[in-house]
Amino acid sequence: MNKKRLAEAVAVMMLSVLLLHSCKENASSVSKQAPKEIISYSHADSIIFAAGYAQDYNKVLTLVDSFYNMGVISEINANRWRGVAYNYLGQQRSSEFYYKRVVNAKITNDADRFSYIKSARRLSELLVRRGAYEDALKVSLPALQQLSDSASENMKDKAILLSTIGTCQLYTNQRKQALESYDESYRLYMESVHADRTDRTINDAITGLGNIIRSLLNTEAYDVVEPWIVKMDSLEHELRTLEGRNEAYINIMNKHRADILLYKAGYLQGTNQPTLASQAYQEYLNTEFGQTAQGKIAANEYLMRANRFSEAAANYSILDEVIEGQGAEMNLDNIHDYIIPKLKANVKAGRRDSVVAMAVDLCDVLDSAIHKNKSDESAELATIYGTEQKETEIAHQKAKIAENEAELSNQRLITLGVVITLLLVFFTIYAFKRRQHEKLLTDANTKLAAANNELEVKNKDLTVAREKAEEASKMKTNFIMQISHEIRTPLNAVCGFSQVITMPGMEFGEEELAEINSGIVENTERITGLVNKMLELSDVANESGIEKTDQVTVKDIADAAVMKSGIDKATHLHFQTYVDHDLIEHTFASNLEQATRALSLLLDNAMKFTHPAEAAVKVAGGIDKMEKASLKVQPNGEDKVDFIISDTGIGVPPEEAEHIFEEFVQLDDYYDGTGIGLTLARSIARRLGGDIVLDTTYSPGARFVFTLPLEEKA
Repeated sequence: MNKKRLAEAVAVMMLSVLLLHSCKENASSVSKQAPKEIISYSHADSIIFAAGYAQDYNKVLTLVDSFYNMGVISEINANRWRGVAYNYLGQQRSSEFYYKRVVNAKITNDADRFSYIKSARRLSELLVRRGAYEDALKVSLPALQQLSDSASENMKDKAILLSTIGTCQLYTNQRKQALESYDESYRLYMESVHADRTDRTINDAITGLGNIIRSLLNTEAYDVVEPWIVKMDSLEHELRTLEGRNEAYINIMNKHRADILLYKAGYLQGTNQPTLASQAYQEYLNTEFGQTAQGKIAANEYLMRANRFSEAAANYSILDEVIEGQGAEMNLDNIHDYIIPKLKANVKAGRRDSVVAMAVDLCDVLDSAIHKNKSDESAELATIYGTEQKETEIAHQKAKIAENEAELSNQRLITLGVVITLLLVFFTIYAFKRRQHEKLLTDANTKLAAANNELEVKNKDLTVAREKAEEASKMKTNFIMQISHEIRTPLNAVCGFSQVITMPGMEFGEEELAEINSGIVENTERITGLVNKMLELSDVANESGIEKTDQVTVKDIADAAVMKSGIDKATHLHFQTYVDHDLIEHTFASNLEQATRALSLLLDNAMKFTHPAEAAVKVAGGIDKMEKASLKVQPNGEDKVDFIISDTGIGVPPEEAEHIFEEFVQLDDYYDGTGIGLTLARSIARRLGGDIVLDTTYSPGARFVFTLPLEEKA
């Protein structure tokens, strides 16, 4: 009787365990499939498209990540939308990164093929825009083949791809192939117009033909331009015949009409028909678009071709208004597209004063644009790197979860078998076995806890190492950017002066030449000084002493340093030197060159971090307020001398007293510099047996104390 009941109990337990295991697996399966059942691929794509249509591209990125993590959209489709979003956000590097991931991915279905075609088309357009024609061909040609092999061929995408391919061929000296590609692109545009005669379809075709004409004019292929202008003109007339046009499309039509007249003027000028070209240009000026600020800037392409440089220069006088109206930033692309042509127009027009002023402004604008471009690229690279790291971590976590689930499933089966065996065969010793397993489990938990503790220690070590690496990377980036700025600023000035004096027809008086020569010499010496300072930086880690073979006085060092720094000639501060009377004739062993170098770096620091001369208020009888700096030399005990440099500048917080002596440290980014002057000065002082410290008790500005030993003989 007991055996029968035992068998029944075992059977019930086995059935319960199996049912529980089955329910858990079914529940897990349902939860994993639920999102796909609730939201379809097409629905998700429509939601993302709506966010993009509303120009909320940050929301697009959020939606893409959510739908991808839910498994609703594929990785290829997710990367295609990321490329679109980053493109409209102005992050071209990130956009290209995601488009390239789509182009290089394996296509398995029609949805992936659709995303591939769109991404390849947009990527090739981005590459053409920055002149990477060979790379654009490598992307667009395979995409065109995919469209040719596709049953559901998209004529618009194919037409745009063919137009892009033609442009690449034209700029890579493949004229015959380019014209064939353009002809095929036009055929497809016309097929799409005949299949769907709407304002949007016709406008797309007109825009495509405009891009073709612009490429032909820019490459001076004037012998084939006229038929394309006729084709574009015909499509523009057809667009005007449509009914129900809204105000937006009326403005678009007026823009197309103005473009056609401007293209015609450029073609006639290129084929030596200046009178007819001038008439076409006059018609362009009478259009609504031609009278706008943007229209005047666009007209300069023709004016420059026609050598009407004065008119072009006059048009460019409203360039700032156009750029501001577009809400555009003065980045490298806008400098290339607008500022450089403006400068050329003024040069050709002989406006020397405007050219000089623009050249000076160009140096500042270009420097700012380069810095911003580097910052933007750094931010984009950080985003791309973070995305790759995130995807790697997610893949690793998924693999680990799958591994743990498989291991857990095996352990469940083994445990179930052990339980059944124990119940059937060893029921009488159940209590003993239970205690034994509990002991084993306790030991395992103890080992696991120890392993976890060890892992936590390693994680902390890794965190510290990562923070140090990030700090070093940030310091390196800041240093490179600062060095770039420090070198580029005087280099741009030298280039500007050189271009001005070598410009044909320029004449200068003796005073002007002297001023230009002074500017070139001053900026050349600035570059040379920076290079020397970088070379000296290699000796910072050198702890060996400097040979003290010179017999000098403190006055020798003070006078040489003042002359080297030029602080006594600074117009924005009042400088004085005080030397203790007992030290004037006292000689001691040192190294005059190195001691002078360390002291001059401190004087440079005092001169730089006082307020500029423009801050002084000029009144009758002189300057009411002027910043001050001083050098005081006094004994420090019987065997040392202190060179004390004080100023009334911006000062240094006491908590930064040691930090400022570290390499590349700058507390205020507003001031120029590399952040290595104080580092070099302290290194030299210590190698001479002395030291340099900040006097934290001094409050009007900053005070540094440079101490040297008074050794009697070398």
